[in-house]
Amino acid sequence: MNRIRTYRKQKNKRCFIFFQIITFLLVIFVVSCHSSDKDEQDLSGLFKDQFEEIHKLVYEDPSLARQKSNKILQSISLQDEKSKIICLKYIGSSYAFETNYSEAIKYYKQSLDLADKINFYYEIANLNNNLGTIYNELGNYRSAYIYFIKALENYDLAGNQQKKTGTLNNIGLTYLNLNNQEKALGYFHKALHSSNSNKDTILASTILNNIAICNFSKKQMKLGLENLNRSIYLSEKTKNIYGTCVSYQILGNMFLTENKLDEAYETYSKSINIAKKANLIHLLAVSEIGISRVLLGQNRVEEALRYANDVMRVSIDKKSQSLKTDAYQLLSSIYEKKRDFQGSLKEYQNYVTAKEELNNNTVVNQIYDVEVDYLNQLNKMQQLELEKKELAISNKNIWLFFLSIMFLMIFGGLYLLYRNHQNKQEVKLQKTIIELTKKKSNAALEAEIQERKRIGRELHDSLGYLLSLAGLNASVLQKRKDISDEKKNELLNSLMESINDAFDEVRSISHNLAPSLLSEQGLKGALKNISDRVNQSNKLKMSFDTFGLNHKLDDLMENVLYRTLQEIVNNTIKHAEASELFIQIAKDNNQITLMAEDNGKGFDIESLKDKSSFGLSHIRSWIENLNGTIHIDSKLNRGTIISILIPIE
Repeated sequence: MNRIRTYRKQKNKRCFIFFQIITFLLVIFVVSCHSSDKDEQDLSGLFKDQFEEIHKLVYEDPSLARQKSNKILQSISLQDEKSKIICLKYIGSSYAFETNYSEAIKYYKQSLDLADKINFYYEIANLNNNLGTIYNELGNYRSAYIYFIKALENYDLAGNQQKKTGTLNNIGLTYLNLNNQEKALGYFHKALHSSNSNKDTILASTILNNIAICNFSKKQMKLGLENLNRSIYLSEKTKNIYGTCVSYQILGNMFLTENKLDEAYETYSKSINIAKKANLIHLLAVSEIGISRVLLGQNRVEEALRYANDVMRVSIDKKSQSLKTDAYQLLSSIYEKKRDFQGSLKEYQNYVTAKEELNNNTVVNQIYDVEVDYLNQLNKMQQLELEKKELAISNKNIWLFFLSIMFLMIFGGLYLLYRNHQNKQEVKLQKTIIELTKKKSNAALEAEIQERKRIGRELHDSLGYLLSLAGLNASVLQKRKDISDEKKNELLNSLMESINDAFDEVRSISHNLAPSLLSEQGLKGALKNISDRVNQSNKLKMSFDTFGLNHKLDDLMENVLYRTLQEIVNNTIKHAEASELFIQIAKDNNQITLMAEDNGKGFDIESLKDKSSFGLSHIRSWIENLNGTIHIDSKLNRGTIISILIPIE
């Protein structure tokens, strides 16, 4: 009985290594394809660099990649659901590389649940693809096919046609596992001729490897070698070490099945050298399985045993169930060759146990029923769409007539209502504009009248007195001829002093009306002049700051601001009983801001509204004529703050 079982094992071992390579390629391809697309992932910049590092670690050190992913997962905020999805996916991928499929499925499905909740279609597709890959590895081809179909649908929803190429390749591998080379080749060629594979040489070389496996399975050795050489050329051209190593493994498998042991040994040796240089531990182990089988065929049993033990150590270290399964099968064959039948039987029993753990017992042909159901569902949906279109066409003319009339009536009514509303709004707007214009005109007129009265008072009170005094002195000199020379000189000096004072007063009034400093030094210089004059009295200390007043302003705006500053200073001196006054003027591209703050006795703003305050009303009128706004903040015994904003047009 043991001899029969051993004979069957030797007969099927060459076929098995083909499918081992196929499933291994599938797992690696899916994880790399769907985890490395950094441009498609909508991730926060906070974790982007860390995710790139984790992506590389998934290949080199899955355990460390999982550790870093868990660390990020603990620091992610509740709102950052996309980053959480990516973390869970990488944790699942790390377990998949260790062939711990139960844990990989658990984390992939957790990530998939979150992605479904926020309609993250791109990652929904990636996760379905990865789950399909695992179920394909486990032999549950029906579930694998369902997940691949879901991946295709979600790539459509995500608007990403390029990623469908990888999924088509995976469906082809599923059919290849079912030993249906025709179907597999159909999907491989469809994937190869897609636009994405033409741009992605790594993907193209992977598909060519799979096509070559189909060719070899169908004994099309020449065609298989052509496709495999094309794949090796693309891999070497793009320095795709991983793809080159896999291609040499497939070539070695072909030579092994043809019993060309020398060629197989040379080819496996190439793949081993490549894997060692690139530190591709898993691929190195797969290549060592192949070369061990070659050595066994050449009766170099001890060398074969050494390679088999190396593979077993790697499978334990990396927790790879698939490598462990192959290692047990290989050790069983080696011990049989050494005529250690007890050891061979023990290793074979270990192989059977490991194989049962790796595969679930699913009926593979159910995939065909799923495909038929899927196609039937598509046909029914298309038929339903055709029936709806025919029904719509049959009723279109009648409904079109009634809808046209209703549309015209509704549109006409809405247009009349709109025009009526628009006319009312225009009338209302015109009335508002007229009222505002009238108020502004009245305010400007009142301000002008008050300004003229103020100028008249200044002329009468100061200049009138000086001129009267000068006239009196002149009259005395004219009428009295008997005045002594000493008295005459005294009167002349007094007359000249009065005239000089009058000139000074005229200059002062003229300066206040149209200060030359504004034209010579601008608003900043005029403000400094006001401050210097105020500070000479030692009764009020005035300070100021300016920002952005490096260039001359519009004449009207400068005069308004100057008058405003004069009025504020006058009000502070006359009414505020303040010891300090601070003024700040700032200009930017949009507006000018003036702020004045004193530490005086303040006043009640509400009570002031009922009284006439010409100073404040003048300021308000000037500012509003420039479309500006003024805000006064004052309370008794707390001082006053005046804020003015004037837009720059």
